[in-house]
Amino acid sequence: MKTHSLLALLALTLGAHAGTPAPTPMVTPAAPTNDGWWFRAAPYGWVTAIDGNVGIGPLSAPVDISMSDTIDSLDMAYMGLLEAGFGKWSFGVDVIYGKTSQDIGGGGRIFDSFRYEQKQWLITPAVAYRAVQTDSYHMDVFVGARITILEADLTGRFVSGGEISVGRDTDWIDPIIGIRGQAELSDKVFFRYNADIGGFGANSDLVWQAFAGFGLHVNEATSVALGYRGLGIDYTSGNFSLDTVTHGPVIGLEVRF
Repeated sequence: MKTHSLLALLALTLGAHAGTPAPTPMVTPAAPTNDGWWFRAAPYGWVTAIDGNVGIGPLSAPVDISMSDTIDSLDMAYMGLLEAGFGKWSFGVDVIYGKTSQDIGGGGRIFDSFRYEQKQWLITPAVAYRAVQTDSYHMDVFVGARITILEADLTGRFVSGGEISVGRDTDWIDPIIGIRGQAELSDKVFFRYNADIGGFGANSDLVWQAFAGFGLHVNEATSVALGYRGLGIDYTSGNFSLDTVTHGPVIGLEVRF
């Protein structure tokens, strides 16, 4: 991402602002104090590295993008979670939008380099149930779906000169199941985790997401969390394939009301 884009992302993260993800499920709510309704908003920022492969039509290219490459190439990003609950039940939607472009080495035999451009939405609605509740620990189980909306363009630049470009606009939905939890380490500090797995061949062969990190209670309504998140997709349909793992540090702000 350009410098102004990075500053905007951090400002949104810490002030009002996917992470993709959780999913989340990425930031786990504190234990409900009563059986009434509760709500929370959790904007967050996720600086990622991406490893894997992408194939569109006759072209396929390895993807090996570092965190510094992502910062340089991310044109736009929005990430956040909204959740509402009643007693032990809750429903939340985690949203990640990213627009990226990246030059990738081609190996120097047939292709000198590739140019990959992508716009992607990852939307994860989920229903959760508080399965375990003590004074210092709680755990939820959840079921949901991961909705992927993708616009991808891949250009191969020949060693001999010239280039070929292909593109694909597609979307799909994968079912997921998972767990998430939080352990209070002190009055202020807590540990959080979240993990889900899905796909099961419904569309993707496999999708997964995992997060672990520590947080700080600023006050009764506000907390911040810092951790590490990974998200994998293994999807093939016709002449399009995407097999990538996206991972990196996450910082999130949570407000409950």
